Amino acid sequence: MEDIKRMQMQLDKHAAQIGKLFSKIDDTNAKIQKIFNILNQIRYFIYGGLAYFIASEFGIFNLLRLVQW
Repeated sequence: MEDIKRMQMQLDKHAAQIGKLFSKIDDTNAKIQKIFNILNQIRYFIYGGLAYFIASEFGIFNLLRLVQW
């Protein structure tokens, strides 16, 4: 009978530990998603800067000014 109680206590302890682990996994996934979103913002910021640089180097802005007149 004592063995059954001990096993039940261990089972309860393991269940609690598994619950904490899944909670930490959810938190980690949320943090990874935030990092991914920040990296996407950085990537598109760089794309915009590159597009602006290319447009200014090839004189596309001057062409747009001529077309506007």
